[in-house]
Amino acid sequence: MAKKPNKVLVVGGAGYIGGAVTDALIEKKVPFTVFDNLLYENHYLKPVDFIYGDIRDTKKLKKILPKFSHIIWLAAIVGDAACQVRPSLTTAINRDSIRWLVGNYKGRIVFASTCSVYGENPDLVTETSRVNPLSLYARTKVESEEALKNSNSMILRLGTVFGVSDSFSRLRMDLAVNYMTASALTKGKLSIYNGKQWRPFIHVRDVGEVMVNVLDLPLTGIYNLATVNNQINDLGKEIKNITGCRIETVKSKIEDERNYRVSTEKAKKDGVLKLKKILRISFGIKQISDLIKNGNIKYADSDVYFNERHIINLNNADRFK
Repeated sequence: MAKKPNKVLVVGGAGYIGGAVTDALIEKKVPFTVFDNLLYENHYLKPVDFIYGDIRDTKKLKKILPKFSHIIWLAAIVGDAACQVRPSLTTAINRDSIRWLVGNYKGRIVFASTCSVYGENPDLVTETSRVNPLSLYARTKVESEEALKNSNSMILRLGTVFGVSDSFSRLRMDLAVNYMTASALTKGKLSIYNGKQWRPFIHVRDVGEVMVNVLDLPLTGIYNLATVNNQINDLGKEIKNITGCRIETVKSKIEDERNYRVSTEKAKKDGVLKLKKILRISFGIKQISDLIKNGNIKYADSDVYFNERHIINLNNADRFK
């Protein structure tokens, strides 16, 4: 069971969610180190303890793991499309690294999984509902969960994350709320395909707060993590109210068949989903809107903000080992 953390290793801590996690660790004065290969960055300027490294370098990891009582594992190729660019790389990073970790580390693990494992399900899903992974990304997360099930781990199935993380981390624009808000502002209109599909959502800072709070909770197993379930149509209306864009409904077959809404009753009951203040979708919309309106983001459609495009560029430049 979990004990009070002596020192935490945040694997993948230089990324989007990592920015919120490290801020939360700083706020709670928990000592930590970030371990990251800077896949999406050329530098890491946050003034925290940092180790440059690749999770496939198991010799390096094995040397440093004994120094840490807890691990927050965020490292992954994230997103359905990004994972298809180099499937063998995705499997090595998303699944094989976790299988290795379980056999070589006995401390506390907080693992970032995804509600995408539910795929398409018309019912309100709980942690015991049947999983239905529709992509390589979701399948590797299911396989990682299976590897972790008998370890001292808390597995957090994250809803679709949104908003701004911290001042150092790369912003993601390939997430529903962020992408739709940027599109509404830069194009003056929002194109919605179908719109009846459900998604669970949670602000990135709320994810960071929860991940730090659960480090020393005497609990293991799987927990859904979201603060609201919304249909895409309703999300579009909220963006319209804030940005003033017009909405265009497009009648065509959508490629993304995911449609699910999640119950978080287990997380609430066990004290996992316990937040100082829930950051609503409107807050995230305003964050993205303000950045664009104030000129803090020059090109909201730049490849650097999109996981798939960035990885394609690296792949084409032969920058993957």
